[in-house]
Amino acid sequence: MGLFGRKKKVQEDPSSEWTSFEFVQFLIKYPDTSDDNFVEMYSNLLGEDTLEKDLEDYWRNRLEESFISQEEFKEIKKEFNQRFKKIRKLSQAKNDTEDIAKWAVTNTEDDRTTDEDDFNKDTDDNSKDLD
Repeated sequence: MGLFGRKKKVQEDPSSEWTSFEFVQFLIKYPDTSDDNFVEMYSNLLGEDTLEKDLEDYWRNRLEESFISQEEFKEIKKEFNQRFKKIRKLSQAKNDTEDIAKWAVTNTEDDRTTDEDDFNKDTDDNSKDLD
């Protein structure tokens, strides 16, 4: 038990829908959250992806309130933008993997045999034209 009572448990529900602003707020508040959770949250993003803009707005307000210096602002912005880039890449990789898995499931051996037979038939028909 800490000085101010119990530590508040972080609610990590990556399956709920998030606005870009909420996503940025969560990332600022809980930066040690796993990338897997952030990727899940990113896939449930509502509306447009305005992460950089929302981040900049938040830290500009902090800068104006003199909570951080200009140099700290630049460093924070750089670090978060790198994290956003990483989350987007991981999210894209996850989507690509899911697409490949769906394709593999829907394309059976029978489909490939049929495609090969059609190719051979077309080849045979074309060779007759050359005679």
